[in-house]
Amino acid sequence: MRMNSRFLYGLLLLICFGGCKHKETFDPYGPGLAERLNTYNNVQSNVKTGTPGLFIDFSAGINNAFKTSTVSSLMSECFNTILTDKFEVFKLGSNEVTSLPITNTTQLGQEINNQSNYKDIWAPIQKTVDKITDADNDALLITDFEEWINKTEVTNTAYLKIPFSKWLTKGHSIHFFIVDYKEGNVDKHIYFTIFNCTNNLLAKLAPKLAAYSTRFDLTTNAYSLSTNYPDPTSGGIYNDKNILDLRKDQYIKSELYEYYPSGLGWKDISDIRKDDANFSDIFRNLFIDLSNQDSYSFKSFEVLTYNVTSDFEHFAKADYALHNPPKTIKGKNGETKISDGESDAILLECYNEDGTLKEACKYKPPTLQPLSNYFRLNQPLFDNTNKSDNKHVELGITFDPHFSPAESDTLLRINIVLTAATPNIDNPKLQKFKWINEKGTENIALYESVKNTLLELKPENKIVYTYYIKTL
Repeated sequence: MRMNSRFLYGLLLLICFGGCKHKETFDPYGPGLAERLNTYNNVQSNVKTGTPGLFIDFSAGINNAFKTSTVSSLMSECFNTILTDKFEVFKLGSNEVTSLPITNTTQLGQEINNQSNYKDIWAPIQKTVDKITDADNDALLITDFEEWINKTEVTNTAYLKIPFSKWLTKGHSIHFFIVDYKEGNVDKHIYFTIFNCTNNLLAKLAPKLAAYSTRFDLTTNAYSLSTNYPDPTSGGIYNDKNILDLRKDQYIKSELYEYYPSGLGWKDISDIRKDDANFSDIFRNLFIDLSNQDSYSFKSFEVLTYNVTSDFEHFAKADYALHNPPKTIKGKNGETKISDGESDAILLECYNEDGTLKEACKYKPPTLQPLSNYFRLNQPLFDNTNKSDNKHVELGITFDPHFSPAESDTLLRINIVLTAATPNIDNPKLQKFKWINEKGTENIALYESVKNTLLELKPENKIVYTYYIKTL
């Protein structure tokens, strides 16, 4: 008996409704969330991208500095410390930056003691600093920072301001260890200068250099953060008997952010806050060390809150699509097309028929507007701890008195933002960047380079730390 064609068509539709859906393979808050948040939060991994460099000034004048006992001892300490790892060594002289085929400290010592290396006064300082700051590797530069252009000493121009600023803008730092010495009757300085991007070289050399030198840190990131959580699995969130139902197995702690998934909605959290008189701060036990004021005095911080639910989920989908392109095949006319077997709903949504990514699925960070009446800095806590110990200042986050969240705020991003920093251009250490040359002229070129870098790069409106809260 023949089946009715309409009945057969209806049966096929029913089967497809039940089993022909495109499979969903991705949850933005599921596996891989930590890595996804790292990318979304713009956290860059602190990994060396090449071989660190050792740059040594071989100009004639600096030979006198190398012969002094303190400088000679420090150079030996540095060489013995860093040449245990792979390093590139460069010689500065005759207006050139020349690679030296050095494999051990004995060879390097022989080069330092070879008087024929000190032929002239033309060590190309600016060219060297440009070479260092164009890369993203740790470097140690040993020099007196005397620059000569067209046989004329640079004494006033801030000739290193541009490369210094470029390096700091990358998020790196420069650390000067300054040793005083005499060249005849002239008081001079030699600078063991660490261009730091990974902290590896700085951590090794700072203990060796600090005791015999004046240290100056040129950086917009002189502060450091730490936490003191009674329960590391709960972080710094309000945790009285876990009444916020923190999903501890999903909590994420990173260097610059934390992620807190709660099993409650905002209405429940708001009700708990109203009923619990002790529930005034939502985050505590984050501390900032503000004692290093070489470059800046950090004046004030604020808290800004954003609903990033839609933005993060759009980012997550775009990131997933970008890194998991569909398989493509050749069509009957030789055209490129998505494989007929592709069933991933996100990929089918995000890719054109020819396998190219749609513009709508390319993530472009929007300008988000902060929410009002959510959270604020616990200012009395900040002020009081800053007065008592500026190495251990607490950054607590408290509820706004008019706290009124929306249930649609599934994922909130709460930023602690540095809003005001004052360049410390009256720092007495800056005098170490000046000297009187043999002609009796004051050389302020390095001083002006450092000072102008500080004035240009004031670290204001800068995110210091971030909390993410995900609710039901």
